[in-house]
Amino acid sequence: MLEAALVLGCVALVGCKRPLLARDGTLAFQSGEPGQGASVLTANGVEYRDTRDTVPPAPIARRNANEPWRAPVGFILTKDGRFTKASTPTTLSAHGLAITLRASDSRVPSWGGEVLVRIDLSAPGDESSARWGENVAIIVDGSGPDSPALVDAALAQLSARDRVTIVDSRSGRIVVPLMPASYRSMVVAAFKHYMSARVQAPRTMPAALEKAGALIASNDVTRRVLVLTEAAMTREDASAVEQLAQRGVQVGAVQTTGDNLEGRIDAVRTLIAASGTTKFKNVHLTFSGSPAPTHVLEASGGDARWAIDAGELALGDVRAGEARTEVLRVSVPAWVPGEPFKFTVFARVDDAEGRPQQELKTELSFVYDDDIERIAKSRHGDIIAYAAALASLRVLDAAFVGTPANNTGGIRRVATTQAQAMKRLAQDFQDPAMHEQAELLGALLAATSADAK
Repeated sequence: MLEAALVLGCVALVGCKRPLLARDGTLAFQSGEPGQGASVLTANGVEYRDTRDTVPPAPIARRNANEPWRAPVGFILTKDGRFTKASTPTTLSAHGLAITLRASDSRVPSWGGEVLVRIDLSAPGDESSARWGENVAIIVDGSGPDSPALVDAALAQLSARDRVTIVDSRSGRIVVPLMPASYRSMVVAAFKHYMSARVQAPRTMPAALEKAGALIASNDVTRRVLVLTEAAMTREDASAVEQLAQRGVQVGAVQTTGDNLEGRIDAVRTLIAASGTTKFKNVHLTFSGSPAPTHVLEASGGDARWAIDAGELALGDVRAGEARTEVLRVSVPAWVPGEPFKFTVFARVDDAEGRPQQELKTELSFVYDDDIERIAKSRHGDIIAYAAALASLRVLDAAFVGTPANNTGGIRRVATTQAQAMKRLAQDFQDPAMHEQAELLGALLAATSADAK
């Protein structure tokens, strides 16, 4: 009996020790490696939870609809912070529209929690309905209050074929590396994150123009540079613009200050043509859980709405050639371990060409589990990595327990670690697209890191 008590005491001691998060993102435990369990990212940092705890997490009952939703435990990670599973796509398709869903998990906590769902929406266009892709560089000059709105207006004009980069004329820094415009929410978030912590520096517009031209250099596509400025262009600036023009680069400027914001947004739309004609209107997704209820808690883009027992996401209109990637958090109610759980996803699409409204349906299936280590090991690293990068840019913050953990550097470390792990996943699954995304996330995190400022 005494020996058993000593063993239980050691287990409890190890379970209560907080692990140290190393610079490479791995977790080192201070008093020996625990046998079974998972790490949990909380507002206090990374903590360990032993799967052999005698008291399982208790579901949190919400007393009214206005009370904020909370998970019984923090964001679940594997013990070493690395994932070995990748997501499987589920596709909803209509005439000229494809919506691909990828879930972050195959197992969900029996005490209740949430699932991250990545949505890739695309509407392929032909030569008659969509222009060819372009390389677009946006140079931000100064701190004009309308810069975010103008950047967003420019990105809204772009499509899956386009690539975009953002350069700061004040520091010469690359705010966003050249990347597909389909990651619009991530580009906007990276820009806002950078501008919020931007260090003032001397204006170097000619150098910024030269850098932007080099970033978008290509002989195969149209190249554009959009300058968002609060100052008049100097003679040196004009000379740099002329050099770009001689190389076939189209350059335009829009003021970031003034009374007529709508007029300046229209100027951006004139300088950067829309990717194509509107093909679909009011694209709308509904997530209905079984068991219920299910709610869309947060989304990187679109309009998240609560229904009585379901979650909704309105994505708006879609143009020919357009593509976008968004991530949302969907709640999972508590239920019995071993029982199935599923999201029934309904998509409603209004055709801009007058065809009847299209209604699509599919299911995402999961299994309830009360073993936190098993849940952690089954999580999909590609979705976790993408969501962690968004969270580090202050999007989907609540998925990773919000600002306190971000202030400790926990989210960025997790995001950087998962971007690196994603490369290994890509090798294991021989997936070039996943490898490209891992490279993209790594470059974006490096560009927006505090150390690089």
